[in-house]
This record gives sequence, C-alpha cells and structure tokens, in this order.
Amino acid sequence: MSDASENTQSYEELFSNRFSPEDSEYQEYVKRPADPPPIVDDWRGRGGGNQRDRDNRYYWSSLYSKCL
Repeated sequence: MSDASENTQSYEELFSNRFSPEDSEYQEYVKRPADPPPIVDDWRGRGGGNQRDRDNRYYWSSLYSKCL
C-alpha cells in the first residue's frame, strides 16, 4: 500500500507545475493560433427538409393496409 502512496507522491512532485505559468511547453501551446474550423460541404444532403423516419412510411402503410 505504501508503494502506491510513494508513486502518487512522486507524480505529484513531477507534475506540480503542469498547466501553470511555469510550464513552458504548455505556455507555447496556449500562445499558438487556434486551428481553423473544418469545412463541411453539403452536410444536409440533397433532400433538404425533415427526413426523419422517412423509411418507416412503407412499413406503417403496409401494417395499416393489413388492418383494413
């Protein structure tokens, strides 16, 4: 059990300045310009409008015709 607490303590010491002003590697990352957003062409497809559950119309119409 003490082995785990020793590991935890050593990691606490190793990463004590992580993501702080003393962390030079992180500060370089923060200063870089942001990545441009991705460009997504024609993300809605050709149909336009609401296409939700459009394939179910054949299923429901066949069930309805069986009830008649």
